[in-house]
Order: sequence, then structure tokens, then C-alpha cells
Amino acid sequence: MSDWTPRLIVLACFVLILGLPFVFRPEAAEVPADALRLVVITPHNEQIRYETEQAFSRWHQAHHGRPVVIDWRAIGGTSDIERQLISEYAGLLEEGRMDDGVGYDIVFGGGDYFFESKLKAGVGGKHTILERLDFDDEFMSSVYPEPTIADVRLYDKDHMWYGVVLSSFGIAYNNDLLQLRDLPTPTTWSDLNDYRYFMGVALADPSHSGSIRVTYDAILQRYGWQRGWQTLRRVCANARYFSAYSSQVPVDVSQGDAIAGMCIDFYGRYQAEVIAASTGHDRIGYIAPADATVVTPDPVAVLRGAKHHDLAVKFVRWLLSENGQKLWCYRRGVEAGPERFELRRPPVRRDMYTPDRMANMVDAVNPYELAHPRPEGTPSYFTIVPTVLHAMAMDVHDQLKAAWSAIQNTDDLAFRAELLEDFDALPFTQEELLAAPARWKKDPAAKTEDRLAWTAFFREKYEKIITKASR
Repeated sequence: MSDWTPRLIVLACFVLILGLPFVFRPEAAEVPADALRLVVITPHNEQIRYETEQAFSRWHQAHHGRPVVIDWRAIGGTSDIERQLISEYAGLLEEGRMDDGVGYDIVFGGGDYFFESKLKAGVGGKHTILERLDFDDEFMSSVYPEPTIADVRLYDKDHMWYGVVLSSFGIAYNNDLLQLRDLPTPTTWSDLNDYRYFMGVALADPSHSGSIRVTYDAILQRYGWQRGWQTLRRVCANARYFSAYSSQVPVDVSQGDAIAGMCIDFYGRYQAEVIAASTGHDRIGYIAPADATVVTPDPVAVLRGAKHHDLAVKFVRWLLSENGQKLWCYRRGVEAGPERFELRRPPVRRDMYTPDRMANMVDAVNPYELAHPRPEGTPSYFTIVPTVLHAMAMDVHDQLKAAWSAIQNTDDLAFRAELLEDFDALPFTQEELLAAPARWKKDPAAKTEDRLAWTAFFREKYEKIITKASR
């Protein structure tokens, strides 16, 4: 065999991997000459973009006589979209032209916190970039007979945004690798603390992914201050990496690059379906931890100054209609179901969860039964999680892993307990951490100062553990 043969094989595999996404990408349909245009900025994946565009265009053709082409602007995750929109509207604000808009009609997907605290709050927290959208009472009561799921609002009280589908968060896992490492199927977040997962957990960076930030926040809210941070730190210590894209997590789990990972429900279920369909083997599983997750709406909103305003309003109303809702959860081949891709996302309408309609769903899961209110007075750590996780784990990941490994390889139980006390130490109290965002708002430099100080604190603790364990 030629010395070049192995290299050519590797190169061919590399080209194949790079080419697969293009092979399976939906073919671009020819745009009809009379098609209307809608510009939508979104973090949604290509499957969602394809199915919603095709279904909405068919509906608009049937009811209004013209098809619609959606100009999708998929620039990244929610944090990327936030930066883009706020920056562009800030420029308009300086010129007194916010109502002229920035070229997008709709913002579609990203989570309720993103819509409420970032987009609705707008530029400087005072100038919203969303437009109020009022529907008649009969339509509202049919879509939202109750305004909340558990203790989470399904739509904005000022009608700036509307939840379209519901999201929960859980664990995608590789059954083959679980068996290989003699691990039981995970059922809750703390199962990922097991050292047998070391270098085998796939996580996403909360500073880029809004969905994983919700997951980390849910762990702190459900488990409480002490157990919550202990769980997060141990999961991070077992992590192989922190991806900028939460959608990468279940893909890597399915490819055997990770044993398990935290992800939003539809990413996990979709990847499980893809692998089962292509291999005939249930290699991938997904589970939402009972009583330890949260269910939140994934909204849509019309942006301020939308150039195609009337069409944008029709799009929102269609998404909330019965047929628009069926698209998200019905199987292929069922009337009003998807054309090519089963989206596997629970609709927001309660009337979708009747026995006859659930019989048409890919996943017969009722999120209204899964959701549980958080204890009264439970604080949210959503705005703080990225800063703390970077300081505690991501920016000192090598030291964190080495310290965790040193602890696990210590046979003396009393000494191990001593090391764990150092490992679990925090440089702030709960009250101090919850007060930090207000302090950062007054003095933006304080956020960087805190992150650097916290990083130094955690690094010193981990290095101390490594040194003590090596004696």
C-alpha cells in the first residue's frame, strides 16, 4: 500500500463529513414571481425554517391568493441575535428613527427570557424593539385559555410577544457508551456527577446558548443554592467541552464523542429519531428529569418598524392557529403535519392535547402535565450563570478536571471529604451573587473585575487540591 493511501482515506472521510449537511439540506424551491416576502431573524434550525415556510406559504396561497417566501436570517444563537438587533436599533435611536426598522419583520424563537428581558426591554432597557400586537378575545381564549404554564407566562402581558411552542430541557445519552462504562440510564441532572462520565459529558456555553442557560438556571432553582452549584460544578468537571452551539450536543452524543449531554427537548428527540431511522438501532435516548426541569414558551414577535407588517401579523396568527400548531408535533403523512421533517416540538395550545390529536403526534407528551411550579420566592440566576460558569469551570477547565480527578482517585474517605470542602467553596454568598447584576449595571467594569477575581479564586482552590492530593 502506498504511504499516501491512509492520508487519502482520512481526507476522503473528512470531505464526506463536511459534505453531508449539504447533501441532506432541503432543496431551494423556485420562488414564484408573485410571491410576497417576509424577513425573519431566528435561531431556529433549518428543518424548522423549511417546514414553517412551506406550510405558511401554502396557507397564504389558499387564503389570500399569493405564496410567501421567507428570507431567513439565521446568524447564530440568541445572544448573537440580541447583539445584532440591539446594536442596529441603538443606531436608529441615536438618529431618532427607531420606527423605520432595521430590515427584519419578525424575530422567531429564542426563549421567553430573551424576548421579555432583552427584546422587549430593548435599547438601554427603555426603548423596546418589539411592536404590540393585539388579537381579539375569542382568538386569545382559544390559544391561551390560561396565561401561564405552572408559574411561567405563555405570552407577554403587554402583548409584545406570544409563545408558539413549549420547551423543556433534559439529557441526551448514548446507550452504547453507557453500557461500555457500566452506567445506568440517567434520569436526573445529578446522575451526570458520576465520575464514570469523566470527559464524557457534552455541554454548551451559556454565554452563547439561551437554552442551556435556562437548563443551568433550572438546576439551581430546583436543587437549591448548595446542591445546585455542587451539581453544576461536578457536571462541568466531567465535561469534555463547552460548545458555542447547543445543537451540537446531541449530535456529538449520537456520534459517540460524548456519553451524554444537556440539551433542549426537541434537539434530543430529533437526533434520536434521525439515528434510529438511519441505523435501525435506538442508540440515542432522551429524558427530561421529572420535577427537576422547567417548561417555557418559545415565542415570536413582530419587530418595530417591520416593512411587511401586515404579512408579519398574519404569520404570527397562523403560527398560533390550529393548523399552525399541528405542524410542530404531528407525524409526516398526517393531515396538517410536516412535509419532510418531523419537528417534535410541543404546541402551546392546550386544545392540542386531546386523545384524538395526541394520537397523531410523534411524541405523545403533554408538557402541561410535566410542568411544576417552582417554590414561592425561588430566585433566578439566569443573568448571572454565564459569568459564574466561565469563572468556575470554563476558563479553568484543565484545573477543574485535574482537581476532580485527584479527589476521585483518593482512597482515604476523610481526606476526600476535606478536599471536597475546598472543591465546593464559593467566593460569594447567595445574597451577594443575586445583588451582582444591579451592581454591574451601575458599573459595567465591575462585571469584569468580579469575573477575574472569581476565576483567580477557583483556580487557586483547584491547584491547592491538586497539590494536597499529590503528597
